[in-house]
Amino acid sequence: MTVASTILIVDDSLSARKMVQGMLARESYQLAFAVDGHDGIAKAEQLRPDVILLDVLLPDLDGFTVCQRLRAHADLAEVPVLLMTGLTEREHRLRGLEAGADDFLTKPIDPEELRARLRTITRLNRYRTMQSERARFSRLAELSPDGIAVLDGAAVVQHANDALARMVGLPSGSDLIGRPFALLLRPNDAPRVSAHIAQLLKRPTGNGRLEVMIARSDGLATPAELVTGQLAVDGQQLVQIIARDITERRLAETQIRMLHQELLDAYDATLEGWARALELRDQETKGHSQRVTDMTVRLARSIQVSGEALDHIRRGALLHDIGKMGVPDAILLKPGRLTPEERQIMELHPGYAYEMLMPIDFLRPSLDIPYCHHEKWDGSGYPRGLKGDEIPLSARLFAIVDVWDALSSDRPYRAAMPAAEVEALIRQAIGTHFDPRAADVFFSVVGECQPVPAFQP
Repeated sequence: MTVASTILIVDDSLSARKMVQGMLARESYQLAFAVDGHDGIAKAEQLRPDVILLDVLLPDLDGFTVCQRLRAHADLAEVPVLLMTGLTEREHRLRGLEAGADDFLTKPIDPEELRARLRTITRLNRYRTMQSERARFSRLAELSPDGIAVLDGAAVVQHANDALARMVGLPSGSDLIGRPFALLLRPNDAPRVSAHIAQLLKRPTGNGRLEVMIARSDGLATPAELVTGQLAVDGQQLVQIIARDITERRLAETQIRMLHQELLDAYDATLEGWARALELRDQETKGHSQRVTDMTVRLARSIQVSGEALDHIRRGALLHDIGKMGVPDAILLKPGRLTPEERQIMELHPGYAYEMLMPIDFLRPSLDIPYCHHEKWDGSGYPRGLKGDEIPLSARLFAIVDVWDALSSDRPYRAAMPAAEVEALIRQAIGTHFDPRAADVFFSVVGECQPVPAFQP
């Protein structure tokens, strides 16, 4: 869409201003008016008009002086100025030219002459502006380290700089002109980019950003980030694309991921060391932590827990008894049953786990199992007496696994129970000790049945 040219009319006569306004009423100009020389300069600074019609005889500054000041103004020096004058002497015209006027209109002004002069000047202005903008764009594109392309509505390259050509392995940006932009991309990226460009052309203020692989002429590919935007040139809707090589960024991201994984592996090795240290102290539970961890992870996977959430469950299961490090040996290692007083001390270990792990940001999301695995479905557990769904899901799953492994393993004060007896005891405690839905998950996995559908924690 072409923007209407702005014409500034500077004349102290109201009737003269209205006359010029009437002459241009049918033209598609934006008209602005000033009543004297100072006002004219101020309006010109504000509006940056395409043409100034300037009366010579003004009450404060004459038209020659105003013209000189306009020509001395950095932002207004190139604005065409037509002096409107009834003075016909040769010296007045020469003075006007010396002041920087581009042409003259003799009063009384001929309407057809006025319209013809303005059409010519505004046409030349548009052409000069367009050429200047194109030259400026070409120079900026030439200097840019990023690849730049301008596409038409069919996503065909109309302009490209040498930087983009180098990204695809060609010597010059001119080698890309006339090519569909989709051909510069890996085949799996082309449909996505084509759809993005089509959407961009539908939105006047649209823009976007996406990552692609640019195909090179040698068969290799360059990872790039495309920054896209719409622009209009001579009424034609075009798309500008800036392509930035992100090879180094991708390498840096890969290195960061590797370092992050190495750090996680080191953390996990440390946690496993903690668990082994606890088992060395309490020989009767040797291997217990790893067994319950493996089983709890199996249960969690069966209900589609994955990613970081699964990692937190694994770490929490591994550290479930870490709080027992705060329990005295005389109680922890006692071969027989505990007295009520000793039981009270033993039941402090989830709280000890909380105090140990809560200050560690990395382990805080894994705290649910160490802190809550002794809570019971009916609210009779400890340390907080949580009930039902108040108990975190991971702790509800783990509670069954913990009891299952304890009953299924040899202990100094009893032999391992047969599987049938273990199952009977667990089923008997469903609805009191154990979450019925968590029990369904457990038996579906332990019994090697099909995974239960749609578990809702």
